Amino acid sequence: MTTLPFPDFFVVGAPRCGTTSLCRYLAQHPQICFSRPKEPHYFQQLDGPVDAKQVEVEYLERCFAHRRPEHLRAGEGSVSYLYSPEAIERILALGPDSRFIVNLRNPFDMIRSYHLRMLYLLEEDEPDLATAWSLQEARARGERIPAHSWDPRLLQYAEAGSLGTWFELLQRRVGAERCLPVVFDDLVADPAAVYARVLGFLGLESDGRTEFPRKQRGQAWRHRWLQEILFRPPRALARAAGVRLPGEARPAKKAKQSGSPSAAQRLLRRGGRLAGPLLKRTRQRLVRWNRIDVSPEPLSPELRRELQAVFDPEIRKLSELLGRDLGHWLELRAQASD
Repeated sequence: MTTLPFPDFFVVGAPRCGTTSLCRYLAQHPQICFSRPKEPHYFQQLDGPVDAKQVEVEYLERCFAHRRPEHLRAGEGSVSYLYSPEAIERILALGPDSRFIVNLRNPFDMIRSYHLRMLYLLEEDEPDLATAWSLQEARARGERIPAHSWDPRLLQYAEAGSLGTWFELLQRRVGAERCLPVVFDDLVADPAAVYARVLGFLGLESDGRTEFPRKQRGQAWRHRWLQEILFRPPRALARAAGVRLPGEARPAKKAKQSGSPSAAQRLLRRGGRLAGPLLKRTRQRLVRWNRIDVSPEPLSPELRRELQAVFDPEIRKLSELLGRDLGHWLELRAQASD
């Protein structure tokens, strides 16, 4: 076991299901220490057996350095964990009593929003969802992978939207009592009630929150070349600007140097400390300027039929697992708010 407290809970997914908003609410609760960054993806990227000391140095000390005695709970929000039974096993090896929160959404709506998000993050380069859907088999073979894609598995849309299967696997492993489903429809309709239910699940009292702003909408960029500079910069520039590139959840530890640093080394370090905040602020302003809000395109009848073959069974499975009628999800609404 680690000497530092291990997180109590994990918001494990799914993407585009309200996790960012929910994590933001939880991070502002005075008795919760939420990880920085919100999605470290540490246990999904960890290789080999779990080493408690390694986890303490690379994960706990970096993501929860701001934890204080008043924080009765700690958690994080890596949505990749839902799709990684290996990550769940690594978490349970150190935190056998960990609790898991799973945001769920109508997969027909979720996939449309998810495809937009992949385009925005440069993981996807095919703007037409029907074409991107048809490329899944080729991409699984390593073909037609976008130039900036860090993880081609993110482009397996059928897998991403099979929420019934993934939720069932998680619930079987950790038990229903430690696995809380949060339906996106409920979060939109009555966020206060959902928030209260999540706090109860975590054993915490209300903090009196009454405002529940939504965090994310569908987004696109004005200029691709600028998006590439902002989200896929050279590593040295990314490090100076505080940009965490995909796959860099655990920055490498700097080797200790023998002797005193030279005058040139001290000057470079000072320059980096001065330029870093300026680069970070400049990048943030450019990200905001280059970002525009968009809505997903309606599904064509042909694509709806293809999605139906995959997602109708998933919706029925979720209905059974939740003990809730989700038949309205099967209506394949052409228009949906994001």
